Formats: sequence, C-alpha cells, structure tokens
Amino acid sequence: MHLNRQIAESTYKQNYTFTAAGMGATRANLLRILRSNDLVSWSSHEESGRVDRKAFTRYACGDVNVFSKREVREAERSAVSIMIDCSGSMSYHGEIAIAGQVAVQLCKILSKANVEFSVTGFYGGDESEVNDASGASRQTGVRVERPVFIPFKTWSESLGKASTKLGGISQCSAGSTPDYSSIALAIEDLGKRKEPRKVLFLLTDANGYNEAHMKYLQKVADKQGITLIAIGIGNTDVAECFTNAENVRNITDLTSRSLNKVLKVLK
Repeated sequence: MHLNRQIAESTYKQNYTFTAAGMGATRANLLRILRSNDLVSWSSHEESGRVDRKAFTRYACGDVNVFSKREVREAERSAVSIMIDCSGSMSYHGEIAIAGQVAVQLCKILSKANVEFSVTGFYGGDESEVNDASGASRQTGVRVERPVFIPFKTWSESLGKASTKLGGISQCSAGSTPDYSSIALAIEDLGKRKEPRKVLFLLTDANGYNEAHMKYLQKVADKQGITLIAIGIGNTDVAECFTNAENVRNITDLTSRSLNKVLKVLK
C-alpha cells in the first residue's frame, strides 16, 4: 500500500493532540498500571548505610542500627501488541479512521509509560488452492487464509519514527479478513517476549468472525498468560467472541468505556 505522506503526517498530528473529556483521568490511571519504572524505597534499622536522622533518639539510647539503605525493586515489565483489522469492511462506515485514532491514543499512553509495544495491521485475500502430488496447484473448495501484515510500528521502532505510518492507518483498508491466522500469529509473536506482562489489543469490526474460532484463540492467549482485549469499532460482536471486549463508535467512547474496562482487567 502507498501512503499519501502529507495526509498521513497531518492525520497523526490531529490524532495525537486530540483530547476528549475524561481522557486525562483514564490516561493517568493506565499510566500508573503500565508504567515500567523501577520502584525505589528506603529500609531503616540497618547496621550500615546512610545515617537516618530520625534515629538519633534511638542512637542516644545505645541503638547502633541507625542507618537506612536505598532499595530498588525492578518494576514488572510489559509488552503490548496492537493489532488492527485493515480489511475492506473497515472502510464501510469510517471504522478504519476510528481505529487509527484509538491506536495513536494508545501509543501515546504506552510511550509515556515506557512500555515496549508494536502496532500491526492485517488484511488478506481468500484463495482456494492446494498442491497435488506433482506439486502443481489446483482449485479446490479448501479455504486458505493469506494474511498480509502492515508494520505500522515495530517493537524496536520509536514512536516518532513510526508517526507517519501510524497517521496512514486510515488509508490502509483493503482485502478480506484473515482473522484467525492473523490473531494466532500475533499471540505467538507476543508469547515469545520476555516481559512478564503481555497485552494484546485487537481493533476490529469483527466482520465475518467465527465465534468458535475466536473463543479458541482466547483460550490460547489465556494459556500463554496474554491478556487479550478486543475493541470493536462500531456495533460488533466482539463481546460474544472475547472475554475482555468493548465497542466504541468514536474516540470519545474510548475514554468513557473501553479504557476504564481495560483498567479493571490489568489491575
């Protein structure tokens, strides 16, 4: 796909600077949960270290354990994968534009929280083919998913470097929806990360999703310790497919409903 760079840069700036009522509070709460900062504290009653001024009275009474030490406890690291459905149906009523807004707002929060994250779009085409004994392909009734992935932001890429691509999300909607294979591969990729906490956001209109298939993927994610959060764009059936799911019809819904629900899941 070819992006109009000027439009993409302008869209990213609008999405990044957008502020909805209630966004500040929900952003602050999510930052507190996901922020990857080491925790610093002080222990008292130590035999060595820095003199604790509060212990002077005890020292006068003969207590020698009047020192304190700085303790650093490593924070629980998080890895977050944002998967965006970029199939053709996402352009029917502007769903892909809303997905772009939601993705950039999530990126803004994750970046400030010093969390490792990636943003990937997926779309594809259905092919009915299978190789016969000679290796030649022939048409069959077998449905083969051919997912195509769009690396809007890779794990090692900075938010600033990926900004143009993230602003171009609204321009990337085509093809069919290889939902099962795309989500399965996203779970596999995230499962390889070393961070203790793993979160997978799925932004989708859930068009044509097979409920049984999605529930199986939910079980796979649960087994690997991955928190899967589905954000349905528009009126969708994500709640029927996934344990943690919410619909949004615009970016304002993200502040009043979805993120607050996410907070409860991640605590």
